[in-house]
Amino acid sequence: MKTSQLIEQNNQLRQQLTPENEKFYSDLLIYVRFKGITRDEYAIESALLNILNDVIDAQTDGIAAADYFGKNTPELANDLIKSIPFKPFELVKLLLIVIGTYFFAVFLPALASPKNPLDLGSILLAGVYLTLAICGIFKYLSRTIYSSTNFSKNKIVRFLVLWLLCVLLIAPIFLINIFVQTPLHFYLSGWIGISVIVIFTILGLILFAKQTKKQLSWPFVIFLLAIAFLGIAMRLPLIGEYLTTTQLGHYLSAGFLIIFLLLFWLMSFMAARKLK
Repeated sequence: MKTSQLIEQNNQLRQQLTPENEKFYSDLLIYVRFKGITRDEYAIESALLNILNDVIDAQTDGIAAADYFGKNTPELANDLIKSIPFKPFELVKLLLIVIGTYFFAVFLPALASPKNPLDLGSILLAGVYLTLAICGIFKYLSRTIYSSTNFSKNKIVRFLVLWLLCVLLIAPIFLINIFVQTPLHFYLSGWIGISVIVIFTILGLILFAKQTKKQLSWPFVIFLLAIAFLGIAMRLPLIGEYLTTTQLGHYLSAGFLIIFLLLFWLMSFMAARKLK
């Protein structure tokens, strides 16, 4: 059984829990997943599924999860995490996911405008920083789950602190983009840029076709196609010159992007509502 199948089975079985047991198990699940981010993911999910089955069995016998496992849940969770081997590849996988996502976010503007350079060095540096920041956030959130201090229980204070931490964590990314320039930058102009756009779009459509649940991916696909269309138009000899050098061309390009950005947010909102 794959890790994704374990997670799906876990989500289905959790629907059988009473509200009290659901709260107990959800806290345990989030704590273990966050704190065990560098551990073997398959082993983590297998252990969580075994615990869930024990909770369901105890619930059938009329025993609450808190009574079945005892009061010292953090110690139970920490012992579980320690029993699972450290797996460096999990950290590498997270790093690749973060860098890939950040690259995608930076790459789209570069596709739309041939005048924006793509700096692979700064993208890599920002990706490493983001990975470390995410690990720090996960560690902080895991600590707040079983904390009994007034600080962690005050939702308003906790929200404000998290918001401030997010601002402080995101700020260095903008500083990297503004002040860090490496020799690993290039422009995607002319027919080279068009070729990259076509290849990138085809790969994106292939990944989309392989997905079983396409509902949340449709907004990204539509926006990607819009960016690809505009990027190719910007690089064509006559059309590109008109769009990049005339005032009306700038208005047309900006209006095109705004329309598809609004469409992206609208489709994302509708897709999220259907999942509720």
